[in-house]
Amino acid sequence: VRRKGEYQNECYYIIMGLRQDYRREIIALETMPTESSTGWQMVLESIKERGVKTVGLVVSDNLKGLDKAVANVFTKTPHQLCVVHLQRNLRALVREKDKKELSEDIRWILSPDDANNNMGKARNRIKEIAHKWRSYKTLVTKIKQTNWEMYLTYLRYDRRVRRMIYTTNWIERFNKSARRTLKIRGAMPSEESAIALITSVGIDKGKKKYNYPIYNFKFEPKLTKGS
Repeated sequence: VRRKGEYQNECYYIIMGLRQDYRREIIALETMPTESSTGWQMVLESIKERGVKTVGLVVSDNLKGLDKAVANVFTKTPHQLCVVHLQRNLRALVREKDKKELSEDIRWILSPDDANNNMGKARNRIKEIAHKWRSYKTLVTKIKQTNWEMYLTYLRYDRRVRRMIYTTNWIERFNKSARRTLKIRGAMPSEESAIALITSVGIDKGKKKYNYPIYNFKFEPKLTKGS
């Protein structure tokens, strides 16, 4: 984006919402030069001012301070951190030949499709994995220091929606489409021009892919209207 005669990368804040009719929609698109928890709190406050009264669940990455920003705006709203980001961070702490096995162990902890998996079972599995990989002290320390409660929030929901709420894949795919559109045009002359292009991607998806309801959410009473 061009500012003061110079082109530099900037941050665009995007929030995707699942509406009460189970359709997805881009509900916020704002720009600030850099990403921060303060910036996210401002964006969250803006959608609250526009009329969003309650949020059933927030799904995000683990940006420092973001959990507090969410709690400041939407008090007591459940918060799910992206498990893909967690897996990537843990895999970085073992040798290349051990990455596949560690990934399998992490998937065993998560087990989103297992209706019997719950917080208690997941915690026990975490202890077993920490013991198994005890030769990697840095990894074990990371496992013990991780706020697993926020990564396992999805286990409090119906099995049929878990895979849709335990990662940030939905918004990541949208971001990928937006970046592709921006890349074709190259450098943008202003922040308004970048917003216009990203908005066009949101409108296009709203008319097509996002226009179809995701009815699996009707099985989860905690995420239905009036809950």
